[in-house]
Amino acid sequence: MRLDKYIIITFFSFFLFQNLFANDFNSMIGEKIFNEFKVNKKMKFPIKGEWEVIDKYSEYLFQGIKFEGVTFAQMENDVPVKFFEISRGTGLSKWQAYLTSIIEGAVFNEEDGCRETQHYNYLNVYKRGNAHNCMIVSILDVRRALNPSDYDSNTDFSLGIRRWKEKNDITLPKIYLKYESSFFSMAVRDEWFVMLYGVTPEKFANYKPKFTSRDTTEFHPDKIENFPKAKKIMKNWTKKSAELHSEFELFLKAKKSQKLDLSDYIASKPKKGKTKVKYGDDSVTDELIKLNNLYKSGAITKEEFEKAKQKVLN
Repeated sequence: MRLDKYIIITFFSFFLFQNLFANDFNSMIGEKIFNEFKVNKKMKFPIKGEWEVIDKYSEYLFQGIKFEGVTFAQMENDVPVKFFEISRGTGLSKWQAYLTSIIEGAVFNEEDGCRETQHYNYLNVYKRGNAHNCMIVSILDVRRALNPSDYDSNTDFSLGIRRWKEKNDITLPKIYLKYESSFFSMAVRDEWFVMLYGVTPEKFANYKPKFTSRDTTEFHPDKIENFPKAKKIMKNWTKKSAELHSEFELFLKAKKSQKLDLSDYIASKPKKGKTKVKYGDDSVTDELIKLNNLYKSGAITKEEFEKAKQKVLN
């Protein structure tokens, strides 16, 4: 009897330890997160819903410098209606003079970087010295992303995602509304963060696009005035993106002087110490994480997992 109690205590202590010190960059393909992305106890990004890991990478370069990233998808009827990707470089201070020039080259490139481009619907950039804070709102042409040309530096869909699509016989949507951001400041942290978030127009606004290439879509800035509904959707998407970016700045603890002016789209930014919108009860999130871990370990079947999950959510 004492042994049974010991096993139970050890079992739940393990999951408690996992939750307290979780770093979702370490998530494995097929694992899930619920309602938030965690780096540590102090860095949590609210991301409502259930998200499955579909791709990840991690690479040490030298002298403690590491680049890593993870991509999540939200599925409906085997279709990824939303995707969320976050990546970072760490240990950058050791080779700051060398690496900052590489970061600037990657962030401010001509094709799809943080500079005025014809197909961007919205661009907002802060830059001072080597520090930057960038937000871009546009659309993602999936076919173009899957088959980049020699002159197209778009890498939204990596080889890993293409393999995931083929292996699981996934039909990708033709177009996503896309938000992307990049933040780097040695005065804040020794890390460079990049984030992408996309949702189909069907999921976001129950709207089926008429045209689906980057340069012909009705969401293109040169054409959008002729499509009032698309214009309204893009305005709402830009507002949603501004809210995401405000949370991104809060997540990274950006300095006040480094934050973007998003007052055209949101009334005010969340402030440290103030109550923020909560994306689900913490206890519910914890229960879902425990259930997912049990399912992944083989302790419960998929049917038992789905039944228990619905019970928790309801």
